[in-house]
Amino acid sequence: MGRGRGRPARITREQIVQAARAAGGDVRMTDVARALEVAPAALYHHVRDRSELLELVAAQVLEETAFDDWIPAAAAPWEDWVRAYATAFRSALLANPGALRYVRLTTAATAGRLEQIDRLVGVLRGAGFSLADAASAVGHVNVLVCGEAWERALAAQEGDEPQLAEFDRAVAARPDALPNLVPLVGAAGRPDPDAQFAFALDCLVAGLRERLR
Repeated sequence: MGRGRGRPARITREQIVQAARAAGGDVRMTDVARALEVAPAALYHHVRDRSELLELVAAQVLEETAFDDWIPAAAAPWEDWVRAYATAFRSALLANPGALRYVRLTTAATAGRLEQIDRLVGVLRGAGFSLADAASAVGHVNVLVCGEAWERALAAQEGDEPQLAEFDRAVAARPDALPNLVPLVGAAGRPDPDAQFAFALDCLVAGLRERLR
């Protein structure tokens, strides 16, 4: 039997999330409603707005992303734990660029990631960091990893970033006034993504070491 007049379609939050993932791209609530053959208003019984829907999609995608086998040796210093966690998280995101379409830095950690974060916070606390500093350290690592992975994904999709092309033109127009930037023009001056990530992680670890001291 079909639905009675005025009776809303019975949909679930899981169906809404799956429909959003299937829609891909810059998904809109109307796209999801159309895919589920319901009125857009029916979606708001399950999700607050588009932002919450994107966060739910990101959480589900990240939960499915492999992120294990990163634990260092038991006697490893806290610096090794920070590097290992950051490297594993980055590898997981780069291996599943589809997650980056939805990932926001405010996205809540999933159950699997919470266990990883808990272990890292425990190591930092054991090394002498306050709980607040340990939590902030993990937050900064996540921001670094998500931001760098997002830039990698954009570069893979769009080629050379528009900002870099503009940088090249601006420096090339004033080489005498910008002698220290001239060697950075063009592909030869582009930093290696892995080396750039390692540099950023070195700076973060050095800052944490000074904070602890």
